[in-house]
Amino acid sequence: MSVILLRGILETNKLVRPNFDDWYKNLRIVLMHEKLIDMIEKPAKEVPDEADDDAIKIYQKYLEECLTTKCIILASMNSKLQRKHHEMDPTAIVEHLKKMFGIQSRTTRYQLSVTTQLEGHD
Repeated sequence: MSVILLRGILETNKLVRPNFDDWYKNLRIVLMHEKLIDMIEKPAKEVPDEADDDAIKIYQKYLEECLTTKCIILASMNSKLQRKHHEMDPTAIVEHLKKMFGIQSRTTRYQLSVTTQLEGHD
């Protein structure tokens, strides 16, 4: 599948408050496909102490992947969320979003499951 088509999942399902879980699953799929999933799952790398050519190249590649990941994430959310997160690195963005929407998301799932159970017992 083309990268552009896969990213289209995020374009058509931008992050808004009630869809965090679905958005996050789709984000992970896109990042796994593009081999960028580590950008949100592992802590940010720091500038290497030793400045040999290999270390510099590895760090530059990391910075490029970080920027690509950040752009994918920001492009997949509404403008209000973009403004709020544009200064953060990808890991920080995802952690902040989890804090913002995670509790609400769990509550929503619980309420849906209770409602479904109650409707089934009528």
